[in-house]
Amino acid sequence: MSDHYKPKEQFSSLIGFLLVAIGFAVGVGSLWRFPYVCGVNGGAVFILAYLAIILLVGIPLLTAEISIGFAGKSAPVKAYQTLAPGGKWHHAAYLHILAALFIFAYTAPIYAWILYYLFQTASGALAGMDAAQLSDNFSNLTVSSGTVILFACVNWSLNGLVVRCGLEKGVERLCKVLLPMLAIIMAIIIYQGLQLPGAGQGVAFLLEPDLGKFSFNSLLVALGQAFFAIGIGMLASMVFGSYIKNPGENLCKCAGAICTAIIVAGLGAGFMIFPMVFAFGLEPTAGPGLTFISLPNIFNQISGGRIIGSLFYIGFYIAAVTSSVGILEAIVCAVKDRFNLSRDKALAIAMLLAVAVGIPSIMSESFFANIDLLTSNYIIVSGAFIIAVFVGWIWGMDKFLAAANVRSSFVKTWLTVCVKFVCPAAILVIFVGSFI
Repeated sequence: MSDHYKPKEQFSSLIGFLLVAIGFAVGVGSLWRFPYVCGVNGGAVFILAYLAIILLVGIPLLTAEISIGFAGKSAPVKAYQTLAPGGKWHHAAYLHILAALFIFAYTAPIYAWILYYLFQTASGALAGMDAAQLSDNFSNLTVSSGTVILFACVNWSLNGLVVRCGLEKGVERLCKVLLPMLAIIMAIIIYQGLQLPGAGQGVAFLLEPDLGKFSFNSLLVALGQAFFAIGIGMLASMVFGSYIKNPGENLCKCAGAICTAIIVAGLGAGFMIFPMVFAFGLEPTAGPGLTFISLPNIFNQISGGRIIGSLFYIGFYIAAVTSSVGILEAIVCAVKDRFNLSRDKALAIAMLLAVAVGIPSIMSESFFANIDLLTSNYIIVSGAFIIAVFVGWIWGMDKFLAAANVRSSFVKTWLTVCVKFVCPAAILVIFVGSFI
């Protein structure tokens, strides 16, 4: 019997749901972007603004998205149809599916780079290179399409194998093993980094309050960082909601736990990276320049650098792969549910589409940039706006709050104000800000 005749899969427990949801949310952006934008936008001042945005936008909108899947008990298309029968709101589901597919596919080069650097660091290939040679090494990699495609295929294969095993035995089990491992790796690197002379400057860069660095633009940066770190409108949270077993689960508390983990991971990444960066007198930066040029330079100079470097890239890949496996599971669920296919057939379709978008992303920098712009600035933002409007105004707050099992009158009022008014306004600010 093919698996589309079986009862819908479910997480084994609340812990399983939370770990998979946290694994999805704590991705590359939390590790290579949050610490830097925190440091250059006022340190502790930025963190306070970020916390406020998480409370006003992040937790309410995440609760809303999880609730659609939880109440609909199916993938997005049928969930929207169940909650708003007879309307056309289910078309929004295709926007979420497109966002998830694009994110899983076009980010293929980044996963390949991480795996390549893990291999190079562990094998000692980077040992002895100076800063200029390390810079050239990364530049050469980005134009070596064959090498990047090879490592992308390794990543795609690993993702496919996990998702093929199913929700509980594949995705959930992976996150239960890898996320504690990531926490241990981060703790080891933080401890080692803080022992270095001059490491305190890195802590000050991250935490020292500096109102002079904080501006209205910093607020927009915090809003965008929170929005994309949580993964609003990217399908996964909605699908994960449909997998929750206990009908009495308080979804607002779940969303709060997930958002807390995102904040802790972002700060942990800062303590892991910037004490080492400042200890060696390097300029703080973000993204590929930090991960693939500055840090290998540091690993070449510290005692046990090859081991620390290998651990770093293992941790970095754990954050990346738990995120990508989560989003692939969501795509497979949506395809499987929409077309009544077996898991294997839905996975094959998802992987073929991913490769069709991923290969051009590897081979063309402009294709990568354009699909990133389209996905981040338009598809995801539009999808998130639809979620806020649908939950707040179409499905209705009373039904949403009942489905989310929210009982506190204070929390009900807070969620109502945020979902109906604050979240749509914040999303419009992000959308307008993308043009400025």
